[in-house]
Amino acid sequence: MFQRIKSAALRGIEAIPVEIEVDSTSGLPGFSLVGLPDNAVREARERVVAAMRSCGFYGCSTRMTVNMSPADLRKEGAAFDLGLAIGILTATEQIVVNELENFLFLGELSLDGKLRPVHGVLAVAANLARSAPQTVLVVPHENAQEATCVERLKVIAPKTLEECLNGLQRPERVYCSYPECGSVSAAQNKIPDFSQVYGMANVKRALEISAAGAHNFLLVGSPGSGKTLSARCLPGILPAMRQSESLESTIIHSCAGTFNFSEGLMKSRPFRSPHHTATVASLVGGMKLRPGEASLAHNGVLFLDELPEFQRTALESLRQPLEEGIIRLNRARGSINFPANFVLGAAMNPCPCGYAMDKRRDCRCMPETIKRYRAKVSGPLLDRIDLQVSVPSVPIDENRLSGGGESSEEIQKRVEAACEIQENRLGGRKIFRNGHLDGKTIKDILFWESESENFAMKAAEKWRMSHRGYDRMLKVARTIADLRRSSRVERADLAEAIQYRALETAWID
Repeated sequence: MFQRIKSAALRGIEAIPVEIEVDSTSGLPGFSLVGLPDNAVREARERVVAAMRSCGFYGCSTRMTVNMSPADLRKEGAAFDLGLAIGILTATEQIVVNELENFLFLGELSLDGKLRPVHGVLAVAANLARSAPQTVLVVPHENAQEATCVERLKVIAPKTLEECLNGLQRPERVYCSYPECGSVSAAQNKIPDFSQVYGMANVKRALEISAAGAHNFLLVGSPGSGKTLSARCLPGILPAMRQSESLESTIIHSCAGTFNFSEGLMKSRPFRSPHHTATVASLVGGMKLRPGEASLAHNGVLFLDELPEFQRTALESLRQPLEEGIIRLNRARGSINFPANFVLGAAMNPCPCGYAMDKRRDCRCMPETIKRYRAKVSGPLLDRIDLQVSVPSVPIDENRLSGGGESSEEIQKRVEAACEIQENRLGGRKIFRNGHLDGKTIKDILFWESESENFAMKAAEKWRMSHRGYDRMLKVARTIADLRRSSRVERADLAEAIQYRALETAWID
């Protein structure tokens, strides 16, 4: 008997429909599996047969041929176990399921018949809701919360193979019903508040601009000056995610297996901070075509502490996604795109010893040593960083006397107001933040006078800005004007934006 079962495979973060075709014929018992499976899929036969026997069914007593279509797509992982078990049981007429074509199966089987969770269920559910919303998604119980985050999709989430078979007979009785996915608040409690940061008004201002306009930033200062602490306060002032952003980011983390769905979809923007030993593959992806840190930071912040200590090739691999918001990987196993629209944040010392900018301590580094150290951060990468901020080392008594200042909640209110202005102004486009605009669009929304334009052109010539640097300076100026709720970019906004690119020119000199 022939049977066809619906399942799905992941290609990056994209769900590809897969059909498991099972043909059971008379003859010597045997099992053939074709369709470009990897080792985990080939080993499915042993898991599936043991699970079937644990539930009281017999194994493969006939000649069994299984094809996974499309045959040119590589099948990876154990998510096909459940679909394969249902196909074998129906092909050998051990069970009868009505309208089997209306179900899609995902799940790994243990030897005792229990269902184990798999990665990427949310990506499959979202694709299913768009292409075939009438299809019932059958997933392990641990993936139920993830699958039900997609509205108007029928989901069955059994704990065992036997429970799954019982549910297929009367599916309307076992549909999952979960409340609306809530927000993830546990991570928010771990974010330090800006009120804990003493002094450093210029750094707080730069991070506020970064949060409001999605601008890349670099903090340069002595060890212990507060660079990392300030950057780790940034998630507390980032604007809330829109529903589409939340779903998109959660799908990426679901495919990577790095998200706990106990509290629903992601509502807090991701803040990823990889160690400086990270490789190119871990940053941009590529290991089994899984998302890298840059994609996991999509719609959020990728923070690189100790920037010069990262591999040069790893840093240079971020140049393209910083411009395009997407990572294109070309491998022998195929080409794939990952979304990577993130804000790049970085922190570094000005020299190997760290005290070249410290007025209280002497730097022990030779000029050539400092030059080589700073050269680890290439000019093209530095040109893509909008806000380059010098973090001075301030005596402890002065810092403590100045107090912590505003809290993250107070700063976030201004950020949200500026983001609302940007969304209203850019409502007809798919882009919502100033930092993501192209050069032509940003010039159309400056609404500046000729005096301000002349001032910007003279400053660009004096500071030897590239065309990219000039456009990024204008974007920052537009965000500064939005923070003060002005429709027009004034000369003062441009002056403040220009000072954030002075560090780059000072290093070149």
